[in-house]
Amino acid sequence: MTNMNLYQKLSLLYIKNIIYYILKYKVSGGLDMELNELFKVQEIMENHIKKLSNIDEEIKGKENLFDLKFLALQVKTGEIANTTKCYKYYKVKKIISKEKLLIRYIDALKFLLSIGNDHNFNIINEEVIDKSKYEDNIIKLFSYIYDDITDLKKSAKKDDYFHALNTYVRLFTRYLNLAELIGLNFSEIYSYYMENIAIELE
Repeated sequence: MTNMNLYQKLSLLYIKNIIYYILKYKVSGGLDMELNELFKVQEIMENHIKKLSNIDEEIKGKENLFDLKFLALQVKTGEIANTTKCYKYYKVKKIISKEKLLIRYIDALKFLLSIGNDHNFNIINEEVIDKSKYEDNIIKLFSYIYDDITDLKKSAKKDDYFHALNTYVRLFTRYLNLAELIGLNFSEIYSYYMENIAIELE
């Protein structure tokens, strides 16, 4: 923290205190509250990183950043698929470390949350999730997820908010569906995400 100015140090301390409070004094407020916290912490972290690294979005170009996040989500989704080896039908399935799956999943989730914050799609709730259709075929699910990412990018670029929002909600619920298929529950994802952010702030 020696290269940080006073404002940056206070900002970092503020974020650490938020994460510490969530981890230490967390009282379950249900899925809705936990989803809201994921979106909020991701937003706080990204704003902190921008200030710390002096990222100028105007210089980099908003369109480039837009494309970058969608590309990153596709790449990180591919890394989950590669970790599961679900596409290698001719190979004997091996036991995969849950921690490895969590790492890959959280890496992708960060970009999914970031896109949601950028476009005001961060209104996912338990009611919407409960109404979603469950897919038990992981190959089909990955295919649907990739289709949704492409569809979301197109509709967001056209500023078709309602279509983009519906697509994002479907994509997000499919990501939660994916978590179940690879043996992860939401509680594990939530806790690991918060702990991971806390480690990044060390």
